Amino acid sequence: NGFNEEFMWSNDECELSTKYGFITDKLHTDLHECVGHGSGKILDGISPEALKAYGATIEETRADLFGLYFIADHKMVELGLLPDTEAYKAEYYRFMLNGLLTQLVRIKLGDVLEESHMRNRQLIASWVFEQGQKERIIEKITKNNKTYIVIHNYSSLRQLFGKLLAKVQRIKSEGDYFAAKQLIETYAVQIDANIHKEVLDRYASLD
Repeated sequence: NGFNEEFMWSNDECELSTKYGFITDKLHTDLHECVGHGSGKILDGISPEALKAYGATIEETRADLFGLYFIADHKMVELGLLPDTEAYKAEYYRFMLNGLLTQLVRIKLGDVLEESHMRNRQLIASWVFEQGQKERIIEKITKNNKTYIVIHNYSSLRQLFGKLLAKVQRIKSEGDYFAAKQLIETYAVQIDANIHKEVLDRYASLD
């Protein structure tokens, strides 16, 4: 329907999506639901409700990060779950594009993110984007007044997902309410109004 061509940086990303996108999307969901939510421990004496209103977003973030980190493991190919070691890149690009830009098509201009899954996706994408700036792991490029996401180093991006997973798991395990609040309020709630309007306009042009 022209969505990929409108929002993806180049033919390389479109081809990744066409070749691997269906299977990597499904596998990431499976990893998220089955092993992401099924992993990790809360320390003795910590209430499961310690994170209060931030608990759901932290848990969804943790499960998504688990899926993102392990989908790039060679074990996925060894088990026959992915065809080769390049496939995971399709999910990495889709996730970052969605978290930073395209999921905003579902939000009314002027609103903030309220749903836990959408907050989780923006939190992850925004945090790793910020962390990757110094080494140019990932960047936003404007071309013809349109914003695009470009990933320069997929393996380094995976390491950032792992770093954030460790951070989020600690918050969950220790019931660190204030760390959860800071992380979510900093990265997961507010929307850049200019980017939001751009995304809505570009999506509308697809009819």
